[in-house]
Amino acid sequence: MVYRHVTPLVVACALATACGDDLNSTDTATGTETSTGTTTDDTPTTTDATPTTTEGATESTTTGDTSSGTTGDEFPVGGCGAPPFEWLPSEGMGEVIDFQQVIELDAPTITDLLEQNGFTALGPADFGARVYKIRYVTQDRGEKHETTGFVSFPLLPEQEERPVVVWAHGTSGFTDACAPTKDPMGFQVPLILAAKGFVSVAPDYIGMNGWGPPSNRLHPYIVPEPTAIATLDSIRALYELAAANMDMPSLPGDDVVLFGASEGGFATLWTDRYAPHYAPELNIVANVAAVPPTDAIGLTEHGATVFGPTTGALAAAVVGGWDWTGRQGDLSEVFSAGPPIDVASVLPMMMESGCNLDLPDEVTSTDQVYAQSFIDAVVDRDWETLGDWGCFLRQATLGESEIPLLKITPTLIQQGEVDDLVYTPVVRADLPRLCEQGYQLEHIECAGAGHGDSVLAAVPYILDWVTARLDGDPLAEPCVIHEPTDCTQL
Repeated sequence: MVYRHVTPLVVACALATACGDDLNSTDTATGTETSTGTTTDDTPTTTDATPTTTEGATESTTTGDTSSGTTGDEFPVGGCGAPPFEWLPSEGMGEVIDFQQVIELDAPTITDLLEQNGFTALGPADFGARVYKIRYVTQDRGEKHETTGFVSFPLLPEQEERPVVVWAHGTSGFTDACAPTKDPMGFQVPLILAAKGFVSVAPDYIGMNGWGPPSNRLHPYIVPEPTAIATLDSIRALYELAAANMDMPSLPGDDVVLFGASEGGFATLWTDRYAPHYAPELNIVANVAAVPPTDAIGLTEHGATVFGPTTGALAAAVVGGWDWTGRQGDLSEVFSAGPPIDVASVLPMMMESGCNLDLPDEVTSTDQVYAQSFIDAVVDRDWETLGDWGCFLRQATLGESEIPLLKITPTLIQQGEVDDLVYTPVVRADLPRLCEQGYQLEHIECAGAGHGDSVLAAVPYILDWVTARLDGDPLAEPCVIHEPTDCTQL
């Protein structure tokens, strides 16, 4: 949940220096022609290989009467006023519609770029890296959709399998124009993950088609189901792409690690929760959720009573839930009619027209954003009064979820001590509840660090933690909530 493109491993300036703004130019450091992809926008190449899915296992959760908004085995889908639907069968989910090479850099060049920008904590690049952008099939509310993302591969001396890391990005906006694959420099994290030896996939999320035909819809912001399903189908797409194109420099192995920050941390937690139900063939072995909004209810209560960055963020989440469930109800029940602005009218237009969500400077208090009746009901957790509005928030709160917790994945929760966007005290207080429900969490909190810089400080520790999980090591201190510490010294 970041209204600026905050990612760990921010090396945009370095990569811009090396590659320029035109991804079809020749890289001066390596001589690699970055336009030599498998396809072009004019002559698309498609792949017809069978997706690596487990159709029978998924279909078993998608049959029966859906009039109550659940699948036949009472697995909850939709809800909160959304028209009833059932999931499509897994056959075809993750199908790769198109793909195109974006960039390839050798290891010395990547190392130089990191060093030139003072980011030496990861050490040198272990491998060169190749990045593609892809379009793939997913589903939403029982209908097929196409969405986009990046995949990246280490350049190995000999082709071999490497662990898969899913990178789930933080908030970059709510429309196609804001997708990482739309950004000429949006490939940076997948590139560096590949340089550290991981095959990676980085979905843009539904409603954020960065290339090819537009999505013509709003990104369902902080809505668990579409976020998780599109992410799981992106992993399927990675496996399909590699299976259909045997000239890839490396191959995705069986082990999958989830890694996301901010909205991306939200995405990985829910992807892990949905995986046994939707994509049981995937072997998710670890989850890193950095600065994640685990408790949408608590964060909304904070944002509705203390004016600050959380105030606008959770207002956008309400719009996301309202839009995804069919725009039923009137946003004026939630938002202030002004002055200074009619938030119910202005906020959806802001989300549909731009990639930032900075409230106007004249908005200076929570009651200028939210209706007082909504504030009172949120504080009282008065679900009857909140109706579908409260339903959105409960569905986006991990500890309130009706999705059965079938698999316990070792999970790292990373926070920043002074994070005022995903307000640290709310999430810290939520973690013991998750542990009581069965989650196996390790926790670190970076002293003196805010939302984005805390993730950056923790990246070397995070990669060591991931390596330990891939090696099969148990969690050292499960469900111990730590005091803030200097994350650069971990």
